[in-house]
Formats: sequence, structure tokens, C-alpha cells
Amino acid sequence: MIEKLKLYLTEKGYQNIRVNVHGIYLYYLNDNFKIKLLLLLDCPTGVEFTRDQYLNMKEQICHNLSAKHDKMIEVHTIFLTSATKKIRAVASDDSDCWIIDTNDYRLILYENHTSDFAGIRDGLELLLSKASPYYHTNDNSDTDDYHDGKARHGGGEEYGNPVYDNTGIKKPVSRYFSLCNTFLVATNILIFIILDFLSQRYHMESYVNGGALYWPAVKYYNQFYRLITYMFLHSGLDHLVNNMIVLLFIGDNLERATGKWRYVLIYFGSGIVAGISSMGYNMLKNINAISVGASGSIFGVVGAMAYVVAVNKGRLENISTRQIFMFVCFSLYGGLTSQGVDNAAHIGGLLAGILLAAILYKRPKKRDVERG
Repeated sequence: MIEKLKLYLTEKGYQNIRVNVHGIYLYYLNDNFKIKLLLLLDCPTGVEFTRDQYLNMKEQICHNLSAKHDKMIEVHTIFLTSATKKIRAVASDDSDCWIIDTNDYRLILYENHTSDFAGIRDGLELLLSKASPYYHTNDNSDTDDYHDGKARHGGGEEYGNPVYDNTGIKKPVSRYFSLCNTFLVATNILIFIILDFLSQRYHMESYVNGGALYWPAVKYYNQFYRLITYMFLHSGLDHLVNNMIVLLFIGDNLERATGKWRYVLIYFGSGIVAGISSMGYNMLKNINAISVGASGSIFGVVGAMAYVVAVNKGRLENISTRQIFMFVCFSLYGGLTSQGVDNAAHIGGLLAGILLAAILYKRPKKRDVERG
């Protein structure tokens, strides 16, 4: 496995730094502003280094390299081991590291780990999948096309290199279809089928009876459950499809970045605040309108994603600050210039998502070592 990894890095443009110690390999990529250094540690048993030895070694490598280069040094470690729990203990305080399980050919990331390093994660996961005995190609070819950095359908992402949470418990969830977000999308679709296709509930009274947000029912009859149920109702197929497409892709990215429980809190918290905003506006204007749809929660997800992308220097996976900003602007503009759109819910959900992300999201720490 180590030889394939070294070949992969060479094809990505990394250069080797010779180290006369067995099991330690250094590769670096020199760009205009910083040096990106990968420290590969082959640790079959997991007892090759203590926690202090590992941290001291990494610090010494940074110091030696920064003394030779007048650039910022960014160091990332990849452990190769079959003793993942032992290595987890060794690297518990280091967010700039990944673990490759050499038994299961899986890339292990914990919640505090950096989600990517110099764009190598996708190709690395595909490389591991191809090395796995469970991987099969349609033409039985042995061609190594992992260097293109994209996982094809049926390749690495289908087998799903699992993400681990901070308790060390494996979560066998596909990278592209995270558990909670997929469940929310499926639940919205299922409820729509039941209420709209089977029961043909298209008129206002039926939606109110089905749990739509209606402020007189909340204010005078204490039906606070409507602040939850309205999120799962949609007024038509186009309403459902538009919401679910956005939720499927942006929500999936956010769940991977924040973790499933924080994501659930952001989703429902934003939806509740969006509902309160909608009720407050309608009460103030004395409008007896009903509100349905997941868009308040989705605007919260988008707002949270904007915050997460911003604190990660303007990019997270395949999403940039510019893309999020343009989406928010076009969505709000479309709502403000259209009839029958609950803009109060959208704005309330957006602001709630940003605030909740600021409270709940913890950015992985970077250790950038500068000369001197």
C-alpha cells in the first residue's frame, strides 16, 4: 500500500525528501506561497511511536524545513496502520492528520480532522478502493486511473470510506450521501406522496389540518408542533423538487463538515426560527396566511454553509464563498419579486443558520509554521 501511495503522490507532483529511517517518508509540494509537506508513517502495530514522540518529530520536521525555506510550511500526516485505535490515541491532539486502515483499505477521518489537504483526498480514496479486494471493474482492467481525482460511479465512493466521529465509532456512511440529510430528503418526499398524491390535499383547510404553519392555531390553541410539521409539507411537485435538489447537495456538504447531530440542530433550529419569523411578520401585518415547505430550514443550511466556507478560507470541498453568495442573492431576489413566497421565513432561516453555525461549528485547527 505504501508504494502505491508514494506513486500517487509522485504523479500529483510531490517530491521525495530522503529519510534514513524505516517507515517514515516525506513528500513535499512547493508552490508560490507555501510548502505543503506530507508525512507518511507506516505503523503496522500502532506502537511505533508514542504521542509525545510523534508530536516532537512533526515539530522538528517543521522547524528543520522552515529553516531552509522562507515560506510558510503546511504539514499533514498520513498514518498507515491496521491498529487504528492505537494510532487514534497517538494522534488525538493533531487535527492535521488522516489514518489509512490497511486491513479495510479505508481512509479514516474524525470530526476534528482537516477535510482535505492540497486536493488529494478524492484521488486517495479512489486509490484505496482500487486496492481493496472488494473492488471490481467492468472490464477487469488493472489500469490505475486514480490520478484524475474523481471517483466514478461504482468506484471508491460507492463503497464509502467511512467517517469516524470523535468517539472513535465507525459511521459507514457514503461520502456523497450523508445519513441525516438523506433521511430528511426521503422523509419530505414520502410525506409529499402520502398527502398530495394519495390524499389529493391541495386546498388550504387540508394543509392546515395536516400541520401547516398557521399563526392563529399556534397563538390561540398552543399548537406549537406546527413549527416542526410545516417543514415537511409542500404545495406542489415543483416546490418539493426545487427544495430537495438544494437540500440534497448543500445539506450533504454541511453534514460532513459539522457532523450529523450539529447538522440536525442547524436544520431544525433554522426551520423553527424561520417559522417564528413568518408568524411574527404575518401577525404584524394581520395576514391569515399559511406557510409550508422546507425552504426556511434550507436557507438556514445555506447560511450555515456560508459561515463554514468563510471560516475555511473561502472554500470547502467543491463549494466556494462566491457560489454561496450568488445562490443566496438570486434566491432572495427571486422570492422578493415573486408572489406567494414567505420571504420572512427565508430571511429568518438564513440568519438563524449563520448564527447556529457560528455557535456549533468548530473549524479544524491548522498549525502553520513560519520561519524564525
